Amino acid sequence: MKNKLYKEFASYYAAVTNDRDFKSQLDLMLSAFDTDSPCKSILELFAGQSLHSIAAQKKPDIDVWAIDSSSEMKQLALAEGFHNPAQYIVADLPEAMLKIENVKFDCITCLYHGLSNLNNTEVHQLFTYCKQQLSSEGKMFIELHNITYIMEYISNPQVVYTEVTNEKGELIKYAWPSGKIQWDPYTYIAQVPVQFLIGSSHRTDTIEFTSSDRIYSTEDIVFFANLAGFDCRIMTTEPHWAKHFEHGIILELSQKPTVPNL
Repeated sequence: MKNKLYKEFASYYAAVTNDRDFKSQLDLMLSAFDTDSPCKSILELFAGQSLHSIAAQKKPDIDVWAIDSSSEMKQLALAEGFHNPAQYIVADLPEAMLKIENVKFDCITCLYHGLSNLNNTEVHQLFTYCKQQLSSEGKMFIELHNITYIMEYISNPQVVYTEVTNEKGELIKYAWPSGKIQWDPYTYIAQVPVQFLIGSSHRTDTIEFTSSDRIYSTEDIVFFANLAGFDCRIMTTEPHWAKHFEHGIILELSQKPTVPNL
């Protein structure tokens, strides 16, 4: 994540991105595994507060790992209850995958549109690393933007402020986007203006920044995944997946079955 809020004001970013039902999303992903080969290990990419991983810790016998580029986010995750600091790696993807040695994962997650932070070469490299790190029955779950909603914002930008209160009692009003989105038709990168108003008993501070998001189509990611040797399935065509990942598209990547030599 390469924006000012994420790098410099991680606690504010965390306060406005914890509005999901993390347990239900995790349960959906775990339900995709066969009962005779249940998930025993999870790696969460672009983990942030690592709330999916923390939910996984409450399940019996699941080994939990996380990767994120922000040391501040790691501290928030530890404060939220992430158990093992050594298994939360602070480094940039995709190279961060190389820091995990001799571990195979049953489940790798890449949610919150994390791939938007990577270019084409980096996405391909990440998939190559992930395929090497997945167990034979392993699965990778990827969340992509639903481009329908991106196009609606671009064609008719509506500035709407949402209010939340963080754990310090500060009132946070934010607009994401806070103005017109600049769309590059050649790179499919959206420059999204964002404004945060942080209120305390003494004053209100304003934080403004631009979030740069590369928008991948489902077809793009399926192509890169196939190139790395994965089979792909779109999960959000099923109503219960669409309900729990509103405005997003979830792909399941799995190892292609090995064809025996004749």
